[in-house]
Amino acid sequence: MNVKKLALLGGDPIVPEKSRTRWSWPPRYAGMGDLVKNYIDEGKPLSIQDQSGIIKQVEEELKRRFTRKHAIYCSSGTMCLYSAFFALKIEPSDEIICPTITYHATATPALHFGAQIVLVDVEADTGNISVEAITKNITSKTKCLVTNAMWGHPVEQAAIQKICQEKKIAWIEDCSHAQFSNYMGKPVGSWGDIACASLQGEKIVSGGEGGVLLTDSDEIHDQVVLLGHNLKRSENCVANNLFKPIGRTGWGLKLRGHPLAAVLVYDQLINHVDTWIKERSQSLKKLSLFIGQLKGIRPPVIRDTTTSMGAWYGYKPWIDFTELGISRETIVAALNAEGIEVSIPASPSLHKLALFNSENFSIRGYKKQDNSNNKYPNAESYLNGLLSLPTFTGKRDEKALEQTMLAFEKVWGNREQLKQWNK
Repeated sequence: MNVKKLALLGGDPIVPEKSRTRWSWPPRYAGMGDLVKNYIDEGKPLSIQDQSGIIKQVEEELKRRFTRKHAIYCSSGTMCLYSAFFALKIEPSDEIICPTITYHATATPALHFGAQIVLVDVEADTGNISVEAITKNITSKTKCLVTNAMWGHPVEQAAIQKICQEKKIAWIEDCSHAQFSNYMGKPVGSWGDIACASLQGEKIVSGGEGGVLLTDSDEIHDQVVLLGHNLKRSENCVANNLFKPIGRTGWGLKLRGHPLAAVLVYDQLINHVDTWIKERSQSLKKLSLFIGQLKGIRPPVIRDTTTSMGAWYGYKPWIDFTELGISRETIVAALNAEGIEVSIPASPSLHKLALFNSENFSIRGYKKQDNSNNKYPNAESYLNGLLSLPTFTGKRDEKALEQTMLAFEKVWGNREQLKQWNK
């Protein structure tokens, strides 16, 4: 066997073809299916119209972890954000500042209210919204700021909170990437007027679909409940007499989460997530220490103010391809040939998405903000250097982590051959 020669150039791969598997999350742990089966077999409700049972259990635990007064369990993180914009009474003339690097649903619900989405640049090293860019783009029409803690790294929480308080701007924290991350010892999701977290897909706590909205404001709580949690919950949980005439109907939508998804979420919160976070932190710290020794590649930046990366939603090292002298596509091809799961992140900046084009795809005839003349040098630099790797977690991923480090070592050790192939 020729394991020293790159597989891309005819050598044997680190991971043989027959041994390759794709990384997945959340893990299918023992007893996971029984949780749902037992819930059904015990005759527990498949629809919960009030704040009781498994819904109450999930909300109480999330309130505790995020140190919030109110938690409202919803059908998705996107619907949490929709509810947040509704609760803040966003109107067509209002401007909302949003980073150009984030998942599109951080901002797209606001388009349905006619908001002007002002997309701004990010920090060059973390990909998070730039405090300087926020300050430069505040106008008399700025109603709200929405942020996303990319890949689990907190934004500059304290500085942003100060700006919003001084300028009287509402702050929505999209902490879908940052479940249980901490900034200066305080949870991400506990700083803004509203926090929204997805409980979907590959989040460290996931019901398959779901989300939670968190706030300390009774007024925001009432608006969110009335919007999408009608019947018994809106009747029983909204104390403001002004809304008594619509206590049963609310504003007429149904955005509540499904109890069966909540069963999974609650079990993960109580029995698994703290272990997963610890294991993931250890695994990725090991990977970062290794990658930091290689030429032309930087492990994800973690600032001193970040006291926990929590869920580590994504592991994204950054490569200086100019220094390396090899294209990103070639690096990915070489690592993939070794049987390693690595890719180029697929999501572009929001200012490049058709939905944010001011000339096309109007929603209900609302005019959209024109960001076409804005410049985003940090966003371009950041995205052009990223690689995407699995967020390896504990013993289940131990072998894959070791294989990944071996593959990086092999590819970096054959850089000169790769440069010639690249030409």
